[in-house]
Amino acid sequence: MQYSADRLVLPAKRENNSIRPYLFVNPLQGKHIPTDPADAVGMCSALAEAVNAAYPDDPLYVIGFAETATGIAACAASFLHHAVYYQNTTRESNGGDCILFSEVHSHATDQLLRADGIGEALKNVRRILFIDDEVTTGNTICHLIRLIKSRFHAERLRFSIVSVLNSMPEERLRELHQQGIDCVFLHRIPYEYGKDSILDVGFDPERHLTARGGSEPGRAGNTFFCPVNPRNLVSFQEYQAAVRAYAAEAVHSLPDRPVCPGRVLVLGTEEFMYPTFAAGEMIRQQGYAKEVRIHSTTRSPIIASGREGYPLDSRICLRSPYDPERTTFVYNLRQYDSVLVLTDAADPSPGLGDLCRALEMAGNRHVTVVRWQYAENEGTI
Repeated sequence: MQYSADRLVLPAKRENNSIRPYLFVNPLQGKHIPTDPADAVGMCSALAEAVNAAYPDDPLYVIGFAETATGIAACAASFLHHAVYYQNTTRESNGGDCILFSEVHSHATDQLLRADGIGEALKNVRRILFIDDEVTTGNTICHLIRLIKSRFHAERLRFSIVSVLNSMPEERLRELHQQGIDCVFLHRIPYEYGKDSILDVGFDPERHLTARGGSEPGRAGNTFFCPVNPRNLVSFQEYQAAVRAYAAEAVHSLPDRPVCPGRVLVLGTEEFMYPTFAAGEMIRQQGYAKEVRIHSTTRSPIIASGREGYPLDSRICLRSPYDPERTTFVYNLRQYDSVLVLTDAADPSPGLGDLCRALEMAGNRHVTVVRWQYAENEGTI
């Protein structure tokens, strides 16, 4: 399937970001706006197909970029022929050994790649794939490549930047190729594509709400204990099996019919995105609901507007489920017959209470929270 700019790019305006005042909302990505999981999975399959064609025999270590690309990176990896290891970059520090790098245009510039196990794993792969939703210059990834090479003496390895969108000029693509870094993507767009169309979007306080102090619903059997944490380097097969088991448990926790015959939302939290893809697709394939949508909360502050064609028409601000001192957002909430909230946040979490309150504000009455917990007595990430 061909993916045009019209299908993949909806420009939106960042709030209070002078370095890069715009961003691209991808309606197929399952992040900022509700997405049919079949569309999200189909796009990831197409991206993986391009990678498989380029590198049919290379054992791969796949790195997905936090937070927006954590879903598409893991989903794309599920279609790769030789994905051996998987890992997300993260903005959540666990105090361990980390490689620190920066993404200067982001709302949260500092990112981490947790380093434990990487040196040994690199002996078993030929190529590292860095998967992101969109790449403009490649500078952030190139900086991380230099750090990996220096830290692990990885000169023999090959590197590829894989993205849904790429807006590098031809000379930059050639420059990277000469450095031994390939670029694989679904679609190229001009640099700063669509920027001028959103610069005059104004702040409408009626579309920017705040949720505080809700009560999180409790249901028996709504915690999945699993040691696999994709913020650390993991075997991709082990991670994939764990996600499938978790998704099955999440779907099983939905209310019985006839409470949920129609519309279902599967909502993730921040970096915890890929399980929403798996659970949403499972609901769709099993015919549990007539309509299923997936998306996630985000740390990215974006202006909501009622302008025709603008992708975000509402925003609710809440405390992060991972850190009550941090602000996070959920966009374009709607009313559904049933909602699954999937998260690996610790229990209890004031931020999850805020999120449930936000869902209630949107008219949702049947909300189930299903946690992925890394150890029975440990809620840290």
